[in-house]
Amino acid sequence: MTVTILGTGTIGSTVAYTLATEMPSMSVRLTDVDEEKSRGHTIDVRHSKAHVAHSVGNRGETDQSSNSVVEHVSPGPGAVDGADCIVMTASAPRPTGANQPDGREAWLEDNLEIVETVGEWLQPNDPCPVIVVSNPLDPITYELYRQSGWPSSYFMGYSLSETARLADALAREYEVSHDDVYCPVLGMHGEHMVPIFSRATIAGEPIDIGKTKRQQLLDYVRDVPYDVIELRGAADSSRWVTSRGIALLVQTLRDGGVTEPVGLSTPLDSAYGFEGVSLSVPVTLDSTGIVEIIEWDLSEQERAQMDKAHQAVASMIPE
Repeated sequence: MTVTILGTGTIGSTVAYTLATEMPSMSVRLTDVDEEKSRGHTIDVRHSKAHVAHSVGNRGETDQSSNSVVEHVSPGPGAVDGADCIVMTASAPRPTGANQPDGREAWLEDNLEIVETVGEWLQPNDPCPVIVVSNPLDPITYELYRQSGWPSSYFMGYSLSETARLADALAREYEVSHDDVYCPVLGMHGEHMVPIFSRATIAGEPIDIGKTKRQQLLDYVRDVPYDVIELRGAADSSRWVTSRGIALLVQTLRDGGVTEPVGLSTPLDSAYGFEGVSLSVPVTLDSTGIVEIIEWDLSEQERAQMDKAHQAVASMIPE
């Protein structure tokens, strides 16, 4: 499998490292308008794979294919030609106001210009799964789909970090392990995320989370990325949770997908009564992308929150 990573900033470079070291048989291409930076990350990531040359690094794992490569490619249509999956992390520099709630929207104008360029790169190439990470996630996912001319099923806006953060909060609240927790997050990536508490379970058993506690959990998941920025600095952001989630999504596509629904942002055409936007909804996957959008029965409050998410994203979609 060959994965092209568009943009080698904090997230893109960490995704490249994660894929190259956790899935050594996967070939990784890195591209960025700052080609020197892209080449530098390429060299360093490639060297990280070479630890199999000594006894500490070579412990007999079977997934150590020598045919896989890590390479820099110049920006343009050729960067995505022949890719089996594309990870879109390309972004303008962090703008003023991006380090606070609603901050993701500050990227919109500059990142839409990048989307126009990347859309032109996609148009002459055969469609393949596209994982979108650039902010603001949902309008960028929709606009890249629109600019590309590719079918909507190939586009997946990455929003799984919010589900992971909520799982961590619930695991600590109930003093259980992360794998005992289930509570998906849908809606808009950011301020208008929608935790689906009506489907929350611990060890497979439904849990009743009171209104006050639901609001506390929502506030935590919404605010903690900005806490991380304040603690670590904007240059680092939440690189580990995001890159790990993206790598797992790439691996899932490589392995044929999942039939259990997972919340990802995708262009909608009537699902949940919405069209002309991308929102995180439950989807199933195969190796080519989204197979089906699953329409869950939502609580009255969850439905109202989804409506607000739709309105917020719709207001950012260019006419």
